[in-house]
Amino acid sequence: MDPLKLVPRLELEQLAIGFGKKVILSNITLAINPGELIALIGPNGSGKTTLLKTIGGLLKPLDGDVVLDGRDITFMSKREKALKISLLFQNTTSDWGFTVEEMVNQGRFPHQDFFESSTTRNTEQTTVSDKSIVEKAIRSAGLSSFEYRAVTELSGGEFQRVLIARAMAQEAGLLLLDEPTNNLDPKYQYMVMNLIRSMTVFGRIAIVSLHDLNLASLYADRVILVGDGGLLAMGRPSQVLREDILEEVFGIPFAIAPHVRNPSVRAVFPPLPDIPEQPG
Repeated sequence: MDPLKLVPRLELEQLAIGFGKKVILSNITLAINPGELIALIGPNGSGKTTLLKTIGGLLKPLDGDVVLDGRDITFMSKREKALKISLLFQNTTSDWGFTVEEMVNQGRFPHQDFFESSTTRNTEQTTVSDKSIVEKAIRSAGLSSFEYRAVTELSGGEFQRVLIARAMAQEAGLLLLDEPTNNLDPKYQYMVMNLIRSMTVFGRIAIVSLHDLNLASLYADRVILVGDGGLLAMGRPSQVLREDILEEVFGIPFAIAPHVRNPSVRAVFPPLPDIPEQPG
């Protein structure tokens, strides 16, 4: 995709999140720089999805601020947030018979003012520009052969790539993805993560919640570990994906070792199964 006109920077300032009076995470202060891919990890129910929804403006903070490009998102219009933030949450489905092209084109909706007078809008030029962007997103996601197929006919991995392509077409500077590799086989997991990584090349920020700690190790610039009501650790994968930290948070003993193909990358191994010996 083309370089961003405005390279984003995201700041969370003394953020507290939750529902009603229930605080799930609090005292979160951090800055995320242009081009970073952040892996958000933590136990089930630790607040990963709630944090993503709050950063994306779907939930209001209980306290503190979410600042994107120097502006508090609370004061952004829905359209402005749609231009700046792309959201992809788990278990997204479509019961409508949209084609792949039609669904990816939905990413262009925030850029189109359907209420603008035809005297002030060059409809033909906008349509040509949008079509070019959509076609490039489809091609980048490896979906060219599926362009005119209904999304209801696609496999889970193929549909997930359609959602990533739609996010590409949206051209937002901040990408928030909740478990985008969930329920995918290894081939599609790595294909999806490669697509997300490619979207940060020109300065986009991607925050991705993951259960697979090895994907976090392979792809993330930084890892954020949440749990027990707050931010437990943040840093490079080698700083956060440590045996002592992971065992304390998840309650099982992990083993960490250099990856056999690249010793600078850490591989995370869960404990061996406790299988009782069979009587002789």
